[in-house]
Amino acid sequence: MYKICLKPIGIVHTQYTDEDIKNSWEGVDGVVEIFEEFSTGLEGIEGFSHIILLAFLHKTSEEQRKVLKVRHRRLLRFGIRIDDVPEVGVFCTDSPHRPNPIALTIVRLKRREGRYLYVSGLDLFNGTPVLDIKPYTPDRVVKELEVPNWYKILEHRVLEKFGERYPI
Repeated sequence: MYKICLKPIGIVHTQYTDEDIKNSWEGVDGVVEIFEEFSTGLEGIEGFSHIILLAFLHKTSEEQRKVLKVRHRRLLRFGIRIDDVPEVGVFCTDSPHRPNPIALTIVRLKRREGRYLYVSGLDLFNGTPVLDIKPYTPDRVVKELEVPNWYKILEHRVLEKFGERYPI
């Protein structure tokens, strides 16, 4: 087995509480501070409308890292009953409770000021260590997406409840 050691390249800053972020469908505004030693790696990023952030979910406990099956609990905050949400493998969800709590999120890059990236659509907590950044480019867009039936059912329930499409 490999031991992997990663060094953060930056950190997330946002004025929003963890609860505000958990309860947001569209994410929040924030700033990604890139540490000085990595700031040269930002050259040319201004032309991208969106970027992909890879981050370490530092608030995930050792006990939560043992979780392998979950329910989409985020939907409970929006009135979907727990009985309507199937229990599925953690690798079928964006749950932070997972063996390696690594986040992948796509955010809108509003502007860059030196080593600070101002973003919107952020779903990471204040203080989250950033491991890497990649540009979101057209070759990454999936045109023919398939999802399991249980996901389609949840999506339909959210649509019924809110009258518009929200990501599950």
